[in-house]
Amino acid sequence: MDNSTYANKYMVLFTVTLGTMLSGYVSSSINIALPNIIQTFGFTMDSVVWVSLAYMLPYGATLPIMGKLGDQFGRKKMFLIGLSIFTVATLLVGLAWNSTILILFRILQGLGAGLLFPNSMALVADAFPPNERGQALGMWGAFAAAGSTLGPTIGGYIVEYMEWRLIFYSILPISLLGLLLGSRILKESKNDTAAKIDYVGGFLLVFSLSCMLLALNQGSKEGWTSAYIVGLGVSTIVSMGAFLYVESHIANPLVDLRLFTNITFTMSNIVGFLSFLAMFGGLFLLPFYLRNIQGYSAIKAGMALLPLMGSMVVLAPLGGRLADNFGSKIPASIGMAVMAMALFSFRILDDKTSYSYIAFGLVVMGAGLAFTMSPLSNGVMGTLPKDKIGVGSGVFNLFKNVGGSVGVAIMGTLLNNRQIFHTAIGTNYIHGASEPVTQLVTILQGGFAQQGFAAAEAKVAALTVVQGLVTKQAAIAAFGDVFLITAVLCAIGIIPALFIQDVKKNKPAEVTLIADQTHPASAPT
Repeated sequence: MDNSTYANKYMVLFTVTLGTMLSGYVSSSINIALPNIIQTFGFTMDSVVWVSLAYMLPYGATLPIMGKLGDQFGRKKMFLIGLSIFTVATLLVGLAWNSTILILFRILQGLGAGLLFPNSMALVADAFPPNERGQALGMWGAFAAAGSTLGPTIGGYIVEYMEWRLIFYSILPISLLGLLLGSRILKESKNDTAAKIDYVGGFLLVFSLSCMLLALNQGSKEGWTSAYIVGLGVSTIVSMGAFLYVESHIANPLVDLRLFTNITFTMSNIVGFLSFLAMFGGLFLLPFYLRNIQGYSAIKAGMALLPLMGSMVVLAPLGGRLADNFGSKIPASIGMAVMAMALFSFRILDDKTSYSYIAFGLVVMGAGLAFTMSPLSNGVMGTLPKDKIGVGSGVFNLFKNVGGSVGVAIMGTLLNNRQIFHTAIGTNYIHGASEPVTQLVTILQGGFAQQGFAAAEAKVAALTVVQGLVTKQAAIAAFGDVFLITAVLCAIGIIPALFIQDVKKNKPAEVTLIADQTHPASAPT
């Protein structure tokens, strides 16, 4: 391949990073807007999670298919189609007039993002010579992470001073620039020998995961023994069984099940699943805590999350160097332990917790993620043969994204259930006529009477104030419970991390680089 092939390499890099930055920006900034979306569309805490899941599930579950579409039909074509779908869907999300339409447009948005990421990485790899490819992919990943970092800040400003829907309209100028440059700058590339795409396996996988997540989210609300939840459970098992059967009996499966005979590959995927479960579960909970308990404004809540993203981006190279020097087992195990400690520290958050405490916990959590992600990539890819790197990367990203989806699904449900539980206990305590409550009601009632309230009105007002205090304390206790559960699930990830076998230092660098950059650090919610 002559040097003219790489003449526009930096313009290619700039063009494709526009799309990946936008995806990271939108998917991270929407967390800050979730309280506003609840008010606008009447979501509850256990149903608003579908605003995130409707994006994450199609995005994560279709990644293996989307990369193969680029191989077969052209990466430039699929990138431009993905950016177009993502742009239109994002604008439609801003125009959504009810909750159902919002969810449908978020699904479309996730499909567009699913086309963007694997094909943008392939375009960058094609545009640079092999000796510069790792650096280029590193820059691509850094820009994608930058989009995720800027999302909460810019999104918070928009929510605070403008209208939350403007988050979605604001991408239009950059999207149009990306489409214009993409059509002119990018060169078509594809693999003429690409294997036939396993559409049947892809459908069964997405259907099975959708049923599972729906059951996890709705189980406590509908009843775990209800016909609806049992039906979802049976559908999950049957469709997953059919998926495994299909994948083990076709020549070119979507997921090569033989990869799981490698213990390092299997354990790395399990750790990746649990780490993303903890990360996305925590990122789903924190904006609600900051805004509803601490009373943060939208922009302040967005900026408050920057220490996590900042420490993750800054320390990620250190995580890679630790993996190079000590193998994957030690840094991945330490990373999961550090992240679990950070989440465990959040169990005592209340309405008086100082931001310095929260910020320190976020920095520690980001450090844990930084020490986990690159070593896991090494663990996944370092023991695979060269011809299995692509499919192995797709499986690893699938496990991470499903972990994030499960984290959002169960944490939202748990938070809602624990708040109902603690509210019921507190309400019973009020009506139990305990002496401290009686004294508080009497004091408040006297205060209202001095303001001119009639005796009956003063008592009602006093009980309303006490009930509000109970509700707030119930919410604080619920956040503590769920952060503790998240920390325990994260800590469990230490066990499989200890079974990761260290990658030999003489493994080809390109293997590690591809693995590290396949899915940049972001919060696609």
